[in-house]
Amino acid sequence: MLKRLLTVPLFLSVLCCSAQSAAINKQGFYVPQNLTEANEQLDKVLSPKAKAKFKQLTPSDFENVSALFILDEWELGEWQDSSSSRLVSYLNTYVKVNPLVSGYAGWQVRRHLVLLSYLRHLQNQPFDLAAEARTLNARGDSLAQGIERVHRRNLVADSIDGVYIPRDIRDSFGQLDRMLSEADKQELKHPDAEQGLARFHFGLGLWMRNNWQLWGGSRLQQYFERLGITHPDDMSGTLLRAYSAYLNGQVVNEKSLLPSPVPTPVESTVSFTAPAKQKRSQYSKPYREFLRKRRIADFNALPPEAYGEEVEIEK
Repeated sequence: MLKRLLTVPLFLSVLCCSAQSAAINKQGFYVPQNLTEANEQLDKVLSPKAKAKFKQLTPSDFENVSALFILDEWELGEWQDSSSSRLVSYLNTYVKVNPLVSGYAGWQVRRHLVLLSYLRHLQNQPFDLAAEARTLNARGDSLAQGIERVHRRNLVADSIDGVYIPRDIRDSFGQLDRMLSEADKQELKHPDAEQGLARFHFGLGLWMRNNWQLWGGSRLQQYFERLGITHPDDMSGTLLRAYSAYLNGQVVNEKSLLPSPVPTPVESTVSFTAPAKQKRSQYSKPYREFLRKRRIADFNALPPEAYGEEVEIEK
């Protein structure tokens, strides 16, 4: 009996630690558990100027809103549909989306609901989450059109969600040079004789596919498609093979970039730590400022056609 009683505090302690870890993400940001808390966090993070600007938006402007980096810290992004974030889990009780039918995915609806909730909060207007979710779940066409406009913008953008997108193979090498440790480079320079570069498929390869938007669409993805390399797995495989050759002093040019699929290993044998905690130098300058100050001084709310010539991000 005494043994059972002694295990109760330990069990409660484990539950408490688990809840606490779910509340704070890897960058140290608080993850809201509902939209009331999301509004409170946005109030803290946005500057008075940003709040005044947001208050003037309409729901149709949301598709053009970017640089609200706190949303990415809450895992509301495109490639985070399987996120275990507690805010995502909460919103998923209201969001019922079939992307094969409607042409859009759950993350767009969740993001829209968060932004709409905050707009109503700033305007002192009521917000009924269940009712708004039902409306959005049934309104796929207009959202899909907005998503397509954002997709077209991403195809030429120099950064997406605060991550710099390389222009081509040489630019990719420069980014990898900055990002990887010397130990990682040696592993790539002298790959395992048995599994070769396949060992990196779920580590570095996965990071490139997700963060450089080889699935979602980016200027790097378009670059590879122009070369006849159309599958994201083949793109990351080609990058791994070309970067390994580059590290070994071989000349790499576009003519040599034939599709190079990497066989999927039975299990990943190389631990690549960059995806778990990306180096800040790989973020755009505004994102790095956000991480340092924990504040968003301003954000973008311009339509895609208002974006001018791409500008090289400071690295």
